[in-house]
Amino acid sequence: MNKFAIEIKWGIRYAFLWIFWLYIEKSSGYYEAKISDHALYSLLFTFVTLFVYYVAIKEKKKDFFKDQMTWKQGCTAGIFLTVVIALLTPICQIIFHKAIAPEFFPNMIEYSVSKGNSRETATNYFNLSSYIIQSIFGALSFGVVLAAIVALFLQTKVKK
Repeated sequence: MNKFAIEIKWGIRYAFLWIFWLYIEKSSGYYEAKISDHALYSLLFTFVTLFVYYVAIKEKKKDFFKDQMTWKQGCTAGIFLTVVIALLTPICQIIFHKAIAPEFFPNMIEYSVSKGNSRETATNYFNLSSYIIQSIFGALSFGVVLAAIVALFLQTKVKK
């Protein structure tokens, strides 16, 4: 387990950052008055995600690989970080939707219906089960790509 301690540490930090970000969204009115801007505002968290991957893989390179990391090693570290994040997303979703913003789904359903979607479609999309599945698969797909890109930039360059 020590082999992946850095990835586990950063996966847990990511989960706390994500919950904090969701709390900021709620406090800023993106689940009520500014609900039409919610999707755009949420995209800003991509920069936080990129930062976490960069710092985690850079720490892995420095502390574990002693500044000599191949792309494959960096990518593997990033993929393991991705798995940790994906495993923590259901817990984060439950905390968020049950404790922080229980009004999120009803408000999103009403907003979606006001934009012309049927109530059934909106209800099927905006619910805890759907969001847990979306967050797991979103974390896995985006995380693997992000891990590969960050590892590419952080790999040790071979001097010729």
